Amino acid sequence: MKRGTFIGSLGVGLALGLPFRAAAAALVGTRTTQLDLFSSLPKPGDGQWLRLTLGSGVLYGKQFGFGSEATQTGEAIPYIETQIGQASGACNPNTTRKTYLRASHFGTLITEYRVLASVAKSGNMLTRWADVEGGQTQSPQDARLRLLDASYVYDSQPLTIESVTRDVVRVAGETHETTRVAASYAPESRLQSIELWHTPNVPFGVAKYRATVREMAPFEVALAQYGDRYKPELALSLDAIRSMTIGGAVGVLQL
Repeated sequence: MKRGTFIGSLGVGLALGLPFRAAAAALVGTRTTQLDLFSSLPKPGDGQWLRLTLGSGVLYGKQFGFGSEATQTGEAIPYIETQIGQASGACNPNTTRKTYLRASHFGTLITEYRVLASVAKSGNMLTRWADVEGGQTQSPQDARLRLLDASYVYDSQPLTIESVTRDVVRVAGETHETTRVAASYAPESRLQSIELWHTPNVPFGVAKYRATVREMAPFEVALAQYGDRYKPELALSLDAIRSMTIGGAVGVLQL
């Protein structure tokens, strides 16, 4: 199935007057990929933010803020700012990482984003790296950004849709009616199956996600908080950061 058509196909069936079960049943057995499945969901926009609880066995919190920055030439550079923290608490500002993207818009939760430059803030220390236009080198590892920290989730192999059902879940202190999609991989794959709870009312369209992995605890993701009007922890422009981090690429903020 082509990218962006999976959830759309369900919506078309419902628009044509088919009962949910009939529209969903028509999708069972479909062969697609995980990225195509996620690509059919809503994308975040400037100013949106969310905090996820995620992990395999041991859970932690990760916050994402989305924005864009206008350059001197008028070009808009999108960025994603992240912080890490405990599963049940706020994230730590000293873990702030701001990644500028080689893209015109934001992708999915499992997109591998091309990196323009990366900046980290800890206390009053500022570090810049992987900034080719800023005179630095960029390793293959630093050339891409993955929002989920488990590399095995990024599996491009085909999967088969096993079921599409409605499910009411409670995330971020709210109750959401979701579409739950369950899919499986080939028996020999390390990633054995996934479950995705989708609602169009949250950033990325993902309320919950679970990946079953061979000989490991499942990797789970749940929406903990979300909102609009995100204010970046690191409000300096990339041009200003470059001027502060010449040489060793480490600067000191005047707090």
